[in-house]
Amino acid sequence: MKKKALLLALALAGSTSAHAQTTNQPEPAREVTNDTTPTEKNAVAAEINKLTIIESLQAIKKDPTTVKFHSAMCYDMAMPPAYTTFSCPTCGTETQYHTQSYQGEVANRVAYLSRSLGQIKAKTAVDFSDFCSKCSNDSDDQPELKFNASCIDCGQSFNWTANTIKELEQLPLLFTGFPVTEVDQGHIGEQKIAPEKLSEYLSNRLLCQACREKHGLK
Repeated sequence: MKKKALLLALALAGSTSAHAQTTNQPEPAREVTNDTTPTEKNAVAAEINKLTIIESLQAIKKDPTTVKFHSAMCYDMAMPPAYTTFSCPTCGTETQYHTQSYQGEVANRVAYLSRSLGQIKAKTAVDFSDFCSKCSNDSDDQPELKFNASCIDCGQSFNWTANTIKELEQLPLLFTGFPVTEVDQGHIGEQKIAPEKLSEYLSNRLLCQACREKHGLK
């Protein structure tokens, strides 16, 4: 709590380098009262939310056993069709892919990802253009699902990708609530991430490289 109050006081005082180890005495944290403006209240809430996420990531890195990993029961599924259709969200062009290929897995996740991006704590946008026969500008035969995120700490924009089916299966980890206490690993036999990799995975998609280093999450 002392660490959180210290960082919050610095943020509200206009500091751009809030850190728990600073030797300067911060101004007392501004009290949220009925006179506090909506903008100020939103700033306080955002700062507290950011600190909660960072502290949770630090705690997971220190001791991954604090998070409970569990799996659902596995059921036999009907054989899917051989091909699936990727409908480009930008231009509407339809492209056929083998259902069980990486491209087919992306095609089947377009609506889900577009609908779920708002659940990610870092503001994130997804670029599906590599999978559209009309929009793709890459000559490489291997398309990439590209993401652009804004660091939850400094706001700097950074990029990351999901290039394999395994990485696609890990994407729901980003919708985990903070502080993280448990993680749904999906169906039994489809463990998607090792506990000791969870903090790194989330940090790399919520914080830029500089802020990961600053908070000991690199």
